[in-house]
Amino acid sequence: MKKHKGKIQMGIVIGIFSVIIIACLISIFSRLYAENKETEEFRQLAEIVTEETTDATIEETIKKPHLLKVSDSDNEVQTGQPVYYTTYYQPHSVSDLLSINSECFGWISIAGTNINYPVMHTPSNPQKYLNKNFYGEYSYSGTPFLDARCSSDNTNLIIYGHHMNNGTMFADLCNYIEYSYFSEYPTVVLETKDGAFAYSVFSVMKVKSDDDWYRFTTVGTEKSYNSRIEYAKEKSIYDTGITPVYGQQILTLSTCYGYNQDDRILVLAVRN
Repeated sequence: MKKHKGKIQMGIVIGIFSVIIIACLISIFSRLYAENKETEEFRQLAEIVTEETTDATIEETIKKPHLLKVSDSDNEVQTGQPVYYTTYYQPHSVSDLLSINSECFGWISIAGTNINYPVMHTPSNPQKYLNKNFYGEYSYSGTPFLDARCSSDNTNLIIYGHHMNNGTMFADLCNYIEYSYFSEYPTVVLETKDGAFAYSVFSVMKVKSDDDWYRFTTVGTEKSYNSRIEYAKEKSIYDTGITPVYGQQILTLSTCYGYNQDDRILVLAVRN
């Protein structure tokens, strides 16, 4: 009798564990299916709004920082000459995006990476697109969005995006911890209704979600601006050789990093 009861209890335990395992597997596969579906939706959207041209370019002027020139007679500080080069990108029709969803701010892309998405902006509902797709439907991936405090003429435009395990959204930002990755993908392109603009990465920082940089959206004086830039350069994982100057707009891309909930990686770029 006791043996019989023991078998029944064991059967119940096995049954419970089996149900849990099956439920977990269903949840995992459901999420994978949803993420792949969302990736395909963004691909289709990109197809709809991509303009038919293969030679879109942005002329950039990169201002190098002051360089220390050592001579036989003395030490003198000399300003490096600007470096000019052309950035190629795939243009998107922002007017078409706005006609589909007026809450769209523009399109962000880093050629050669998975970062190629619309950017949303909802000042009255700051995190609306944290878990919504471009069409306003529920989404695991969400859609990159501009900080609610920002507008196109702010000193620092902060754009947030999820770090998805399948490598989509802003997951590729984490690759910038390697200097070689920065060297290969140094330019971010932001397209808005005002035009297409190239931003050169000048700092990559590992921070907490409450880092002081998130409180920087605009400055009034050159001293304040330079103080912010100095902070970003000091905290950067490596030296990019680029130092923004007062008046240049900053673009901040933010995503989760590592296993702690409040860890973030910031890729900062300056408009040329």
